Amino acid sequence: MRGETNELKMNIEKFFLLLQNYPDDFDSTIVFVRFLQSFVRINVQERVLPTMEVMTLIKEQKPHVFRSMSKLSGNDNVLAFLTDSSMDLQQAENRLQSIYEGK
Repeated sequence: MRGETNELKMNIEKFFLLLQNYPDDFDSTIVFVRFLQSFVRINVQERVLPTMEVMTLIKEQKPHVFRSMSKLSGNDNVLAFLTDSSMDLQQAENRLQSIYEGK
């Protein structure tokens, strides 16, 4: 279970870096889609994978990337499900930060 937690933390850190380092444009969309494809494959048994939190941050911080992902979701059921998921921005940020900090 410790490995699962570390893998999740590493992926959340990677996600924060993607948000920070990639512009909000069409060319960045594939980077975020590839991240999501690997992120949803993480096997976490002790908690729920924070996909809704991740999608909320993409939607709020990278609206052009999110819109491009929504257009691509017609060909990908998982992506369609993810782009339909969102929650309160502050709660999403707090939850991801909490997981990252190991709380």
